[in-house]
Amino acid sequence: MYSRGRGRGGARGGRSNRDQGQDESNATSGGNAQDGLFTSSFRRNAARGGDRDGGGGGGGGGPVRQSNRRGGRISEGGAIRGTSSFPGRPVRTRRAFEDKDGDSSMGNENKNFSPYQRPKRTTRANTSDNMEHSGTVIIFVNGQADRESLATDSGLYDFLCRKVSPTKLNITSKRSNESSGGVSFVVADIHQAKALRMLSGIRYKSQKLNIRTSEDELIMGNRERERDGGASGEQRSVASSHGTIEAIRNFIRSRYNNGFLNLENMSHDSILRAAKIIPPGQTKGRSDVGTVMMKVAAELFPETTTISFAMNGLKSLQPISSVAQFFPNLQNLSLKSNDIREYKDLEYLSGGKKLSRLRELILLDNPVRDRDVEKNKDDLQYRSTIATLFPTLQILDQLPIAPKISFGLGDLLNDAGGSGKVVLPAPVKGNFFDNPATQTTVLEFLENYLKLFDSNRSQLEHAYDANATFSFATMQLPSLLQKKRGEPSDNWSVYHAQSRNMTRVKDLEQRTKRLHYGNKDIIQEGLMKLPETKHDLSDASRFCIDAWQTGGLLPAVCIYISMHGAFEEVHHGRQGILKSFDRTFIIAPAPPNSPAAMNGWRVVIISDQIIVRSYNGSDAWKPSMELSVPSSIIAAMSGVPAAGLPVPHIAGVPTTPQEPMPGVSPEQHAKAQDLQRLTGLNYPYAIQCLSACDWDIKKGVVLVSENRASIPKDAWQQPKF
Repeated sequence: MYSRGRGRGGARGGRSNRDQGQDESNATSGGNAQDGLFTSSFRRNAARGGDRDGGGGGGGGGPVRQSNRRGGRISEGGAIRGTSSFPGRPVRTRRAFEDKDGDSSMGNENKNFSPYQRPKRTTRANTSDNMEHSGTVIIFVNGQADRESLATDSGLYDFLCRKVSPTKLNITSKRSNESSGGVSFVVADIHQAKALRMLSGIRYKSQKLNIRTSEDELIMGNRERERDGGASGEQRSVASSHGTIEAIRNFIRSRYNNGFLNLENMSHDSILRAAKIIPPGQTKGRSDVGTVMMKVAAELFPETTTISFAMNGLKSLQPISSVAQFFPNLQNLSLKSNDIREYKDLEYLSGGKKLSRLRELILLDNPVRDRDVEKNKDDLQYRSTIATLFPTLQILDQLPIAPKISFGLGDLLNDAGGSGKVVLPAPVKGNFFDNPATQTTVLEFLENYLKLFDSNRSQLEHAYDANATFSFATMQLPSLLQKKRGEPSDNWSVYHAQSRNMTRVKDLEQRTKRLHYGNKDIIQEGLMKLPETKHDLSDASRFCIDAWQTGGLLPAVCIYISMHGAFEEVHHGRQGILKSFDRTFIIAPAPPNSPAAMNGWRVVIISDQIIVRSYNGSDAWKPSMELSVPSSIIAAMSGVPAAGLPVPHIAGVPTTPQEPMPGVSPEQHAKAQDLQRLTGLNYPYAIQCLSACDWDIKKGVVLVSENRASIPKDAWQQPKF
């Protein structure tokens, strides 16, 4: 058997001059010179010893001396004699570590070829499990802008700990951001950070979480390398060289023209292909290529107002989400002919203050649009959803968004400073009472109740039935109106412990515990634990009351009361904090000799529910009519003048007349009472208003609505709202 030497030059099949000389002088004893080629040497299973520089060994090389065929010269890189079963183990001497010029080898030589060689397996060092990072990592967690804030949600951390199990989290330095509603905290190492980063997009309490880390580039970069299975370094290195950045600059310059940045069909661009740059959204591309492009574009052309990303195969807007950061004043955006399938994939550019000036968007030829239109047989639902995501849009898919799509109070606030006017499907009415008896009973009850609620709640115990129920809930959405007015921020912590918000409280035991039962429990565990308040009962326009009689709940007829309004918090020195509320009562006649009747209550409370929310004013229930009133009628009205003019005082007229005023017919008297009910005016001012409107109730309501700001306080029904 032959000993198998391992000459380092064998893989190249190289031959030195010295070996050539040996070939010539030893041709008869070692065979011809061609025997040194790998193919012939391997084919004949030739001896693999020999000189190092001669290229002998497993990779082929020069001829082998007959005398040295069984091991060669060790000093020249040969091998120890092997056994009949295994090849000999090579012994490296100083010559084995020297270059041809005698210098020490730096390890740049190619390795020998071996027929037994296998492809290298992926080692643990090549994966993200061995990411080179030491120390703590900062985690940023944000929810959706239109959902409840995470800043005060203590259950979030327990949720994250459960979801990353079995990884154990060591969370410190918790911080909350009241303005964005997000939170940040610190974890001990990169592995905990990676486990959390992989949760991004998970749903928590009906909202999707966006999780980022301070080491995203390291975490996501390693993830991409694992996914790509060894994509070339040139493909993964976008911003690693000056030449790459210069190529992106040239690309951006070639695509810009007078405020329009044309980034359509980037995968076929010759500049990017020559530089081996994979555009954003493409497979095997880096996640930061879109950010680099937007940063370069913003540096070169900050005046850009229109960008087109058409025909790029985008499945999501995440790869180009940095456009909102570098072009916050972008006005026109085209995403035509991409592969966007879900509305959630558009949220990377919507919500918060992103693209607050965007006026036109094109989404034609995307599955998200085509599927919705095919399902609903029209594009109304699609256009409504897009208008919700991008509320500043004026043009969608080259068609104007008209009529204006309204989405509640948020649109009213956005339109408050502009000339636009939101038109509701039906006119807003004033207070509603099904009959005068209901009105009298309800207003008397509310006046007495709210005065005690503000001053001494313990005295309300007898106002509740022994089997009454009470609960309250909070809504923690930030108030845009308060921010616009510069009012101090809300403090919701005092409400959290007992809030029975069914969208947040999922545990049955907690739901049961927070429903208070019986008058004593309602006072001690419910009302007494709410902040001290002050209701301004002097202005009826601050409240909206609907009440009607209903049967079937109790043997006696009940009255259902729905009340909307606002109160001022006066606890802990926090005067000036306003909150809006919605309150629902069900009341019934107080039985004779009952605790309620004996304490002066004509009715007793069967059910009481409160919803407390951010302050939103009272504009939502101001009466409105679709009719227009001629200016001559307004000028002729003496009792309710235009803004700035004094209101004449009417003496000798009772505040709540039981009979028609002198000179007023029964029909006119009835109309005056109707106007009182619709607008909240007291009787004498209702008479004056109708006399100026030819006794037309509709015109009277319009007149009061348009001049409400100038009507003095003594024109309203007092003190009963």
